[in-house]
Parts: sequence; structure tokens; C-alpha cells
Amino acid sequence: MTADGHGSGAGTSADRVLAVPCEGDDLLALFALDTGARLGEVPVGSHPVHATTCRGRTVVATMGERAVTAVDPDGEVTRIETGVLGPSHFATANGELYVSCSAGDALAVIDPEGLTLVDRVAVGAEPHEIAVAPDGDRLYSGSRREGVVDVVDTERRERIGAIDAGPGVRVQGVALSPDGDRGYAVDQRGARVIAFDPGGDVGGDAASAEPVHTEAAVGADPYDLVATEDRVFVPGRGDGVVHELGRNLEPIVVHEGFSRPVELFEIAGDWWVLDAGAARLRSLDGAVVETPAPGLVATPVGGGRLAVSHYDDDRVSLVDVESGTVWTADTPAYPFGSVVV
Repeated sequence: MTADGHGSGAGTSADRVLAVPCEGDDLLALFALDTGARLGEVPVGSHPVHATTCRGRTVVATMGERAVTAVDPDGEVTRIETGVLGPSHFATANGELYVSCSAGDALAVIDPEGLTLVDRVAVGAEPHEIAVAPDGDRLYSGSRREGVVDVVDTERRERIGAIDAGPGVRVQGVALSPDGDRGYAVDQRGARVIAFDPGGDVGGDAASAEPVHTEAAVGADPYDLVATEDRVFVPGRGDGVVHELGRNLEPIVVHEGFSRPVELFEIAGDWWVLDAGAARLRSLDGAVVETPAPGLVATPVGGGRLAVSHYDDDRVSLVDVESGTVWTADTPAYPFGSVVV
């Protein structure tokens, strides 16, 4: 996609575009990934927060609407009604696009080819992040008000049960290990993480605590997590720490010295932390790369680089963990979760 709304043609590395939803101005801002040149912007609806790519299109979650917006490579915009308010996070399963609708207590299921709503799955109140099993047959949606992880059969598009994370829990991040044998959920209110059996008996319509294996305390105000084959990393935004745990949540080490850690990324064998309270990236080993401003969200773009959205500063940057900032550019208000197209 280029400044005049036309496709970029050859699709080489130099043609790649960074598409950035800007929540404050209801726009999708477009930048040349290699140079940061501003290519244009596309109106996409109220409060766009996250984007994904599917079937050659960029699909944007607009939390202020009962719809998501699809943008074709030629710039054509299609509104896809969800019927419920608050689209926020995407996941793909069985060739269909799922979007959590936090104000509608449902997952909208979208046909990405026909750009139509094909179903809605009722889940726990305020669904947020979604994790998908490796074979795509199940997905897991965290409820921020009911303290459960809902389990959805993607073949039937039906909630088949829920995993109870405990009383008073606010489930935020949800993740599966790469082999799909272990699931994890962050309790933001209780500053803890739980491990559960993704393939366990989830008790039909009633929430069941049986699949929960264990839990561990983490730093205050945890929001997201990363799960590998043998490690779980949980940033504690309120304490400036990152907990590194084993597969069964046994403590390994607490990494300190951050301000407000929000996300982790593995780049060239090292783990890098995005800090929303400091203008830098810092690895768990202590290496530091300065950035133009604190970053709230980042997108890996390959080659040891991250596209960092400086939400409070209305800027976006391309940062190389070896050489530092490649470019930075002004954006419309409140840039959020970007995607490369």
C-alpha cells in the first residue's frame, strides 16, 4: 500500500509498509518500513487499537464501534459488523478470524475472504486476549470480570467450558506453550500467574478448577506474558520487575531494574524488554538500547528490529537492538499495535 492508496507491487523488503492504528484520531497511519517516510492514512472508525493481516488485507479492531475495519491493498475500506461493542484482539483458527469484543462479552467470528460476520460465541464478561491451540481446534479467551479462561471449540464455534482461575480474579494475558501442552493465564488483580491443562475436562457449561495445575506470585500489575517450551516470563508493571519461571511455574530468577516493563521479545537469542516508563529497550542480560521515548507496544519486523509505538508521545520508531534507532516519525494521536503489510 502506498501514499496514493495503491498496492506497492513487487513486495520486496523495501516495499513493506508499517500500518499503525492511532486510537486518538481514528486513523490507520502508513509508513515505509525501511525509511519511516509517511505514506498516508486511512480512516478506520472509532478507537482503533490493534491490527492484523489476513488474506492480503489489514484488519483493524475499532474498540469504539460494533465493527472491525478491513483495508485492501488498494486502499478500499470495508466495515464488518460484529453486532457487539469493543473489538480489541485478534486470533486466527480454522481459516476464520476471531476478535474479542470486550464490551459485548463475545468473540465475533469473521470470514476473512468474504468479509462477513459468520458467528458470535458468548464468553465471560470483558474478553481480552486470545490464545489458539497449535492444531487450531480450540482457543482460549480470558475474562477480565469473571475470572475464567473460556474454552472454545473452533469447529463448532461453541464455548465448551471454562477454567476457573479463582475468586476475584481479573484474567488479562493468556498464552500456550509452543507444544500446546500447557496453558497460562495472568491474574492482573492478584499479581499471579496460573498454569492449566489446555486439553483437560473443562466441565461443560460450568467453570471447573480441575485443569489448574499450579500458580505463582509475580510482580504487581502484570498484564501480559510470554511462554516458551521451558520458560514463562511475566512483566510486573507496578514493581519494575520481570519474573522468569519454569514450565511448571517454579521460580528461576526475578529480573529487576526496569521502570514499567510491558512486553518481551526474543531477538537473536536474547530477551529484550519494552519499558513504558523509560526511553529504552533493555535485555534481561542488562544490555540497553536508547529509544526516542518510552514505548507502550512494539512489533517485531525481522532483522533484529522492532517497530515501537510511543503512545503518549504520538510517535513511532524503528529500533535495531544492535545499532539503535533507525528512524522515528510523528503519528496521529495515540499510536497503538502496529502490523507490517
